[in-house]
Amino acid sequence: MDQKNKVIKGLTSGIEGLFKKNKVDYIKGWGSFEDPHNLKINLNDGNVQNIYAKNIIIATGSEVTPLPNVNIDEKYILSSTGILEMTEVPKKLLVIGGGVIGLEMASVWHNYGSHVEIVEFLDRILPPEDEDVSKEALKIFKKKGLNFTLETKVNKATVLENEKCVEVEYEDIKTGKKIVNKYDKVLVSIGRKANTSKLNLEKAGIQ
Repeated sequence: MDQKNKVIKGLTSGIEGLFKKNKVDYIKGWGSFEDPHNLKINLNDGNVQNIYAKNIIIATGSEVTPLPNVNIDEKYILSSTGILEMTEVPKKLLVIGGGVIGLEMASVWHNYGSHVEIVEFLDRILPPEDEDVSKEALKIFKKKGLNFTLETKVNKATVLENEKCVEVEYEDIKTGKKIVNKYDKVLVSIGRKANTSKLNLEKAGIQ
């Protein structure tokens, strides 16, 4: 973790250096459209700045797709960002979602000694991939010691602060049977969506 943070700091400070060298103005804050050519920026120091530009590129990345009744607090219920900040190995980890990111994080923490369970809504892992790839990948991950529950939806997750764990209720889609288990940490990994909710895109004429 220390090494990762050091690398990130080095890369970002290096980019700031390139901005200065190439006379690029770097403004720290939250921007939103007033119209197609004007941005209102709430600066990190509390002030507001307005900027006009003939052309604007939106490159705001992505954010985690939310799951109803599962509130990410980055302490017990984690996103793919929060799980990379953990400083201890959880004894029991639940990964919600059998996609690429979920399986990557499941593998990492399994290798560190966690008991990892993966819950997937669909009938196979890696749903965007070819079915044969999904089947072979499932065999490999099971052989490694990862535990899978497919065709299952998560109904809710409740943080039990006094027990320092998360109680999760999930349900078999076919039978309707409900199961309740407790985990030290829960990773929500059901995909990502465009990080545009605060940009006022409609004022820029973007649908």
